[in-house]
Amino acid sequence: MKKKSPETGLTELESHLLSIVWRTQPTTAYQVRQTFAQSPTRSLALSQGSVYPAIERLKAHGYVRSVALKDRRKTEQLHCTSKGEEAIRSWLRTMPDQIPEDPLRSRVIFLALLSPSERQAWVKSAKTALLEDLASVDEFASDYRQPLFELAHDNARSSLLARIRWLERVELKLDSID
Repeated sequence: MKKKSPETGLTELESHLLSIVWRTQPTTAYQVRQTFAQSPTRSLALSQGSVYPAIERLKAHGYVRSVALKDRRKTEQLHCTSKGEEAIRSWLRTMPDQIPEDPLRSRVIFLALLSPSERQAWVKSAKTALLEDLASVDEFASDYRQPLFELAHDNARSSLLARIRWLERVELKLDSID
């Protein structure tokens, strides 16, 4: 079960979605979904099966209001309410867990199960994947020129570069393990 904020009852995903609604309002659920789909962060590339129900929950709890457009698709424009803005402020003031999940870190502990050549191939594959992610993050950032977005981009880039440097140390250490 997803951890919910004790102040708002919102999950991290719901808080992030609410923030996207606030930043892009008036917007539609489809536009919010597209914002996530374009993100190079894999965990944010959400299915419509998770975005639309979350938006419905935000509406049901009064964080978002919708205005029906007069079109054949029954599109709704979404707006963040004052209650929604306060929930975003609460989300911003709350510090998340500081050690993010890292599948590479989880796997490295068990590399002894692989042969030395398989370990080296694993490190090479992981570094290649991180370099591809770095290129994707840089490409994504080229479309945005806002000071706060630039800070977020710097964080993503720095994190990826740190993980690449860590893999280089893993590679050196693996040479001494048999």
